[in-house]
Amino acid sequence: INEKKKEYKEIKAELKKNKNDEKLQKKYTRVKEQLVKLKTQHTDKDENKQIALGTSKLNYLDPRISVAWCKKYDIPIEKIYSKTQRDKFRWAIDMTKEDFIF
Repeated sequence: INEKKKEYKEIKAELKKNKNDEKLQKKYTRVKEQLVKLKTQHTDKDENKQIALGTSKLNYLDPRISVAWCKKYDIPIEKIYSKTQRDKFRWAIDMTKEDFIF
């Protein structure tokens, strides 16, 4: 993040000197977006350190609900469940249709 901040400041200073340089403006925009993305990722990482993100999905949510949601919105089940979890919930994957109602 610090390196991107430094790069951002350098490009900003160059841009002040050459305001009409299109290439420099594109580079400035790209670096600015990268910096925002890095800051967001860093914040998310810090906030999620104390939270077990998969716990409620495994322990409290009926897998048929998740599977039905995936099928309804054409989302691969691999995005929701790991291979081990897919093996564990094979029964839910096989029996659930996209219009499942709990």
